[in-house]
Amino acid sequence: MLARGGWDYEIVDALTPQPGDLRVHKTRYSAFFNSQLDSTLRSRGIRNIVFVGIASNVCVESTLRDGFHLEYFGVMLEDATHHLGPPEMQAASVYNVEKFFGWISTAADFCGSFGQSPKE
Repeated sequence: MLARGGWDYEIVDALTPQPGDLRVHKTRYSAFFNSQLDSTLRSRGIRNIVFVGIASNVCVESTLRDGFHLEYFGVMLEDATHHLGPPEMQAASVYNVEKFFGWISTAADFCGSFGQSPKE
């Protein structure tokens, strides 16, 4: 568990929010739980969410599932997420998302669909 104000709650320098970026504080595995994420997205007409991060089999999948139940369309970028535990955990999350809750893509395929190349 992370506590706001602690060193491990801070955003790494490479991902420092820029002017105009929104920050929604996450308090549980699912970013939708007890947060303003749903209202923030809905007020902007956002219905599609791209998922990256750690841990695919815990936080990423929990948020994607909750988003699905709130009628968001989720895409998990398989190569831009990482699991906790043995490699089978990533495979299980990919299976769950692909079969039941959203789509799976890679960063290259996703960015390529917009005519962009992913940044290294």
